[in-house]
Amino acid sequence: MKYSKITIKTNTATSELVAYFLQKNSVDGVCIYDKNDLNNPTWDYVDENAFENFEEEVVVSGFVSQENLEDALILLQQDLSCLTDAGSLALSVETVDDASWKDEWKKYFKPASFGKIVVCPEWESYQAKDDEKVLLLDSGIAFGTGRHETTALCMKFMQQVDLLGKSCCDVGCGSGILGLTALLLGANDCTLVDVDEQAVSVCNHNAKINNLENKCNVVLGDLCDKVNSQFDVVSANLTADILLILAKQIHQIAKKGTTLILSGILEERLQEVKVAFEGIGFGRVDFEQMGCWCALRYQL
Repeated sequence: MKYSKITIKTNTATSELVAYFLQKNSVDGVCIYDKNDLNNPTWDYVDENAFENFEEEVVVSGFVSQENLEDALILLQQDLSCLTDAGSLALSVETVDDASWKDEWKKYFKPASFGKIVVCPEWESYQAKDDEKVLLLDSGIAFGTGRHETTALCMKFMQQVDLLGKSCCDVGCGSGILGLTALLLGANDCTLVDVDEQAVSVCNHNAKINNLENKCNVVLGDLCDKVNSQFDVVSANLTADILLILAKQIHQIAKKGTTLILSGILEERLQEVKVAFEGIGFGRVDFEQMGCWCALRYQL
């Protein structure tokens, strides 16, 4: 089957938002190529030649079926027109065969430990230690495997919260890694929400392979339109721009005592996010940072 590959050039600060626009406009397999990601202080070694594979601007790409290309481009251009200080936003389209990219990412996805949780690809095997819980995951090409700093920060916070018997909501769930982690850590139920149809499909699959489908409510759509409940714990690993857009909606699904975990925030955008959420009643409990990425833990 032939697909159209859409590529947009931007900068680090806006790359996650551009990726979000690609995902919500019916584009699959969204990837971000940013050479700044190679400057990770937790890595022991990076081959200098690896930098040669990256352009000066951040490249965000995704795939869409050719019959949906025209509609996707119209919606995408509308979203991109609202951005400022986002790099060139140069957009290009090429035709590709899905066999050339569909499963390439899998060879880089190996079991990874996050405290009590080990995220393991469903096609790999892992022998858990006594104090570990294994989360089987098929992230799909477009969604996180847990290795990004933003997800690791969320996983750390979630293990500091008493989740036993709690109701949870994962906003912008992607592969479902955070919501499913909450269930493995003792949560009673979890609602997982995403605007991307592929995310919902991947999340349902991951719930099933972990025997957690009976505790999950996976929702396709916008948070305020689809979710009316209030939860004990809410997680949102998104970008600063999206968190600012969703702040009031997130407040609506919280109640007195709700724990809120926010991540995906670049250091230079941290103050904006703090002002927005603290301004509507959330009290800050904790803060963590990895590299240029920040996470916040709040309580209402």
